[in-house]
Amino acid sequence: MDKIKNQLKQLWKNLSGNKRAILIVAVVLFVFVIMYSAITLITRSGKVATTVKYAPYRATITLNDSHISNNTTIWLEPGNYHLKVEYEHFITEERDIVIDKEHDHIVGVLTAADEEGNNYYNQHRQEFAETEGVIGRFLSEEGLQIKNKYPILNYLPINNSLYSISYDYTDDMVPIISVKTEPKYLDDAVEKLKTFKNVDLTSYQINFTPANPFAFYDNFSAAKPLDVIKNSFNNIDDYYIQEGQYIGGDYFTTKIYTYSYAMDYSYAHYRVLLHKDGNNWKLVAAPQPLLTTENTPGVDKSILDSANSF
Repeated sequence: MDKIKNQLKQLWKNLSGNKRAILIVAVVLFVFVIMYSAITLITRSGKVATTVKYAPYRATITLNDSHISNNTTIWLEPGNYHLKVEYEHFITEERDIVIDKEHDHIVGVLTAADEEGNNYYNQHRQEFAETEGVIGRFLSEEGLQIKNKYPILNYLPINNSLYSISYDYTDDMVPIISVKTEPKYLDDAVEKLKTFKNVDLTSYQINFTPANPFAFYDNFSAAKPLDVIKNSFNNIDDYYIQEGQYIGGDYFTTKIYTYSYAMDYSYAHYRVLLHKDGNNWKLVAAPQPLLTTENTPGVDKSILDSANSF
């Protein structure tokens, strides 16, 4: 250690005044960079790098009544914010937003409110075009993220002469699947859904049209599953019950359907699931073309999968 100190002292003595000054400046800059980097890491820890880009670029942007810079990247704590964007001669935009790793941008375009606003737009078309390009990129990325999260969307929409299968979103961007067809083709639509690879159908809310004829039932219980079914749908004149099967001992599943003698065909099959409580069986929920966690809550997915594959 002493040897190193002596070498450094000798090196310092050998340096000219200008070189000593340069060395001091370099050391100070190095320390400054290290300190700046450390402070930056500390202040940005846990925050989200958020792209802010709103046209017009002169627009005032506030989050929870605090001003933020436009056309730049800022670091924000994850959470819920109230966004307000305003600029004279443009319609003010105000909404609630979420900032997190999946929602890391605040982008948009204000709409001109009068002739002055239209003149500004015509004179600054470039910034509006740039912003719209960024919006398109983020929408494309969000679309891919949503399809990765909900793989059924990769197969939809489907429209043919027998049925249509489409989707919409809730306010929380969760897809709702809509199946529309005639009663005689509902089974075909269900079978199509079951061909989708790597799709857990039990995870989705699936709405079927036409209306479910077995949606309303009497809350009947009995020692035998078939007795429960026969006494639960007194509001329907004619329906048929297929031979069912037990699942894990505590569940029983089968399919029921109505039949048209005039047309000589059966209507859609609806899957029935019963659960044994003590010595008696009861319907878990109304029969459905497909059982999901939405229409048959509280049942393990493995049970629903077995019933759907019956």
